[in-house]
Amino acid sequence: MPELTEAESLRQSLIAEKHAQATRLLQDQGVDCWLTFQREGSDVLLPYVLGVDELVSQSALMIFADGSSVAIVMDYDATVVESLFDEVHAYRSSWREPLQTVLRERNPARIAINYDMYDDGIDGLTHGQYLLLHQALAEIGFADRLESASPITSLVRQIKTPAEVERMRRACEITVHLFDDVTGILKPGMTEFDIYEYLHDQMKAYNVRASWDPAYCPGVMSSKRESGHTPPTRTPLEPGDGLRVDLGVIAEGYASDLMRTWYLAKPGETQPPAEFQRAFDTVRDAIQIAADTLRPGVSGTEVDSAARTYIERAGFEYFHATGHQVGTRAHDGGLLLGPDNVRYGQRSRGTVQEGMTFTLEPVFGPIGLEENVVVNAEGCTYLVPPQREIWVV
Repeated sequence: MPELTEAESLRQSLIAEKHAQATRLLQDQGVDCWLTFQREGSDVLLPYVLGVDELVSQSALMIFADGSSVAIVMDYDATVVESLFDEVHAYRSSWREPLQTVLRERNPARIAINYDMYDDGIDGLTHGQYLLLHQALAEIGFADRLESASPITSLVRQIKTPAEVERMRRACEITVHLFDDVTGILKPGMTEFDIYEYLHDQMKAYNVRASWDPAYCPGVMSSKRESGHTPPTRTPLEPGDGLRVDLGVIAEGYASDLMRTWYLAKPGETQPPAEFQRAFDTVRDAIQIAADTLRPGVSGTEVDSAARTYIERAGFEYFHATGHQVGTRAHDGGLLLGPDNVRYGQRSRGTVQEGMTFTLEPVFGPIGLEENVVVNAEGCTYLVPPQREIWVV
């Protein structure tokens, strides 16, 4: 057997953890089979089943409640799955017959597939793929056994293993290095676009990529304009401006999503204006209040309410959620730390569990401050040290 690279060895180890996690969830839910049916990387859950984003062929990847697993793939995809699945059927012409044969032999009464009405992080089965799968299972009388995999997939995605948390921590550490790099070159006269281009060059040097659309990552915004997922401008930064950078990277398949704030001092200034400082202090302290509230058993709305109430009492307001889950993507679906309203509703009413990872970002106005945390048995911990003071340059 050929010796594995370190990256491949880590992929196999991580996916073994996720398969074991899925098996426990199948047993808990009384579901017999979790089936991921995809083509050309169409399913958002593929990284949790395989540790890669894409299989080229039409594929059926099955994990059973007894702990066994079966992969049906085109022959040229076989090497990607053979080390991860107990049984591999590599077809040359049709996936339909081997899938039907496996299901007839194993006869699962409940088959969970990847759709969900509310959570984009687990709604991976496209409508066309559903129709194709339904047709194949109807031919053997199994179509009425299909159901949503969300009770399994939501937790497979949301609850991170120790190996996943470490990958995210490393992504956060690289992001912090990138912020330090910005501090080293930042000066009046530079434009948002200059900083944006510099960070893209630095990401290449660190061998990472943006964790959302690179046209908007990093988000580089001076205090002269509103924050949001917007492209950078060519307006020069001036003394007296604040700067926010919203940046996330993908490292070893896992994302970071952090924000930091700078202030470009005017001649003779040693600190930012009082109102800028007060806004920063309010966001910083609200993040800590959210972190102190975040623990297993609380709802997303409870965490949001603690931070939002503090900010409103200080005379400020924000309208987005206090935090979202982060994992293989910066915005990773799952439970939100948000208000119970029409916009967020069901997504915020769920219960926090140990192993979930969140951003904390109750930001407003000129302040960009966002931290990444992991929930543990007692509460939560920051993946990297949070920003406590404005960086003045």
